Amino acid sequence: MIDVLYSLVDANERFDRLILDPFYIHDLDMSIKPMSNDNSSIDNQILDRICEKILPRIYHQVEKLTVELHSMKRILPTINFPQLYSLSLVNFEEEILLQCLTDDSILRNLLLTQQITHLNIDIQDEESRETSEILSNLFALIVSLCKRLINLNFCQVLPERTLPMCVDNLLSTNCISSNLTELKINVTTFDDCLYLLDGRFD
Repeated sequence: MIDVLYSLVDANERFDRLILDPFYIHDLDMSIKPMSNDNSSIDNQILDRICEKILPRIYHQVEKLTVELHSMKRILPTINFPQLYSLSLVNFEEEILLQCLTDDSILRNLLLTQQITHLNIDIQDEESRETSEILSNLFALIVSLCKRLINLNFCQVLPERTLPMCVDNLLSTNCISSNLTELKINVTTFDDCLYLLDGRFD
């Protein structure tokens, strides 16, 4: 989608009508697929053009947004998406995402606590004991912050990147919102699974 927006918007009026049609714009993917283990990001020149010339024309039509770290840091502070209900954070390292959720007031306060009902999290790191602990903390932070969440897909976005985690000790505080009805997560033990299957999720 990024290439199409960058290359074809403002090429001519017919392309603009086609590309900026609400049918295509409502689900906006501002990420790029990484090449092998490369942490690729959108080129700054491309991102500048999209943020300055294109997003101001379509922001009010975007309902679903997919961002990686680089595009998130540029897009979320500058554009308000009033119709946005679904956010996908992809290709993040777990420590960086935890820091973003802790420090970034726009992401944390505005979007996650007030606006987002559907959240997809994709972590790119390989599993380790340290990763599992950070993931558990990240999960606990998300479910405690996101009071409007209905659907959470946590580390299950891509089949090749499904990181397991332990949840039984984190959820004992009953911090999960009563609105959350669908949860996709890979747990470490059968006890974690039983804990989650208490009737609160579809």
